[in-house]
Amino acid sequence: MKTQKALILPCLLIILGMFSGCVSGIEQASSQASTETEGATDLEGTAPQSYPLPQENRKARSTSLWGVASTVSDGYFYGREYLRYYDAQSGRTMILCSQPGCPHNDSTCQAWLGNASMMVEYKGILYYVLSDDAGERLCAKDLSSGEITELDAWKHTEDYFYSCALERCAYDRMTVFLRKIPNEIRNPQGEESRETFLYDLKTGEKQALTWEEEGESISILAMNRDYALAQYARYLGDDPQSDVFYDNYALRLYRFSDGSYTIISSEEENGFHPTGDPSKTYGNIVVFQEKDTLCLYDLDKLEKRELLTMDNIINYLIMDGKVFFITEEGPMGTPEQAVGVYYADLETGKPMRLENGGNTEVMEMGLGWEGNSFFAVTGKGGKYIIPKADFYLDNYEAARPGGY
Repeated sequence: MKTQKALILPCLLIILGMFSGCVSGIEQASSQASTETEGATDLEGTAPQSYPLPQENRKARSTSLWGVASTVSDGYFYGREYLRYYDAQSGRTMILCSQPGCPHNDSTCQAWLGNASMMVEYKGILYYVLSDDAGERLCAKDLSSGEITELDAWKHTEDYFYSCALERCAYDRMTVFLRKIPNEIRNPQGEESRETFLYDLKTGEKQALTWEEEGESISILAMNRDYALAQYARYLGDDPQSDVFYDNYALRLYRFSDGSYTIISSEEENGFHPTGDPSKTYGNIVVFQEKDTLCLYDLDKLEKRELLTMDNIINYLIMDGKVFFITEEGPMGTPEQAVGVYYADLETGKPMRLENGGNTEVMEMGLGWEGNSFFAVTGKGGKYIIPKADFYLDNYEAARPGGY
């Protein structure tokens, strides 16, 4: 590992100190009702209880699309060349550099990252992929000291180049997906290879996960120290006559120690129906669909259970201790096209319908991801941050552009 000279970030230390006591008060603040807002009439004007984001199974995201929620304060980090922080309580955006007059355009800047393509924050450390002409580098930036450590690196060659993607952090481990791609001009006969690595963030140990076979795709949804829950799909090939790209979807439970697996649910046996939404994991719980039933798998208890059954579910995700889902209530592409937007508590499974701004065609504010007290949403042609209580109460006027 390579470590750069430590850069003290006084402004970030102040930020973390200011908000060190915020997390304990988030639940109370986010469950307050907006008495002046109509909507959610089945809840009689009261938003349901909300929760801080779970600490484990944090998902990385592309820096060109979204930010990543902080584990130590109520806000999120974002940026591609230099690091910024958005505070959800004050609505302020801060560049994490305290040097007066700094133009924030090279490595002398305390907030400098470089060309960061993906990032995730976990236990006060920002893990990110640095992409440049030389290759791909996996880096870690300590947010309290500014120290940057290079964890791994892959150098491009004349015949091959690399593409590195962070996946998930949990229980002091991180998964990384790496593609080795042939140069079509220099190496037209070369073959692409794909590998998934498991990094121990405490010891630095690196392990290749040899779970995939040729033609397979495996995406890790959740993990603890012993197991990983992953979605599997079999690649069918490029058939111009077929609309099917993958087949044989299944949810598999892998044991890290030996790579053996158990099939939790499959398309063939259970009617497993995948979703394209990236938010399938909440802490150690994964949501999935079997025919008309939404199910949960608890990685702590190694238990599968049915949550609810409803006709015509077309999409689902899990956030804020709840499963959100959309139902088709009129055929798509017809004048009768209509959808219903619902959420259900993970314990009761009782579906509650959202007013959805009166929109019956699409989800008015599409959920992207969540922080402790807020949802990051898309709608009205942009990206916004909205307090969780306001989202439930249909108070979309409370949405702010955030740091975007």
